[in-house]
Amino acid sequence: MRLVAATSDLFLRSRIGELAKQTGADSFFGTEPDELRRLVGENRPELVILDLSSTDYDPFSVARDLKTTYNARLFGLYPHVRTELKKQADEIGFEYVVPNSNFLPSLRRVLLERAEDD
Repeated sequence: MRLVAATSDLFLRSRIGELAKQTGADSFFGTEPDELRRLVGENRPELVILDLSSTDYDPFSVARDLKTTYNARLFGLYPHVRTELKKQADEIGFEYVVPNSNFLPSLRRVLLERAEDD
């Protein structure tokens, strides 16, 4: 399994990378839209993780582009007080949208399920 994650948060990158390694997944990271398109195009990940509250990039524009161009499976995380972000993600067609507080347990579950399918 391969995943691409878009976050500039070094702690979150570390946790995602560690979780990916524990579940046998390869992880790739970026924050710039062009870099994300390149990573997704080259690696064809089974999952793309987007921080819906990011100010480094427009997560919804990136999501629409990746969904249209690569039919990417999207996993969004958001601050629980920003429910409008969840609504927007649901409208775009994210497969998973979870609050930050539930992100790592949810990601672990998804990665383990995908590992069993492989």
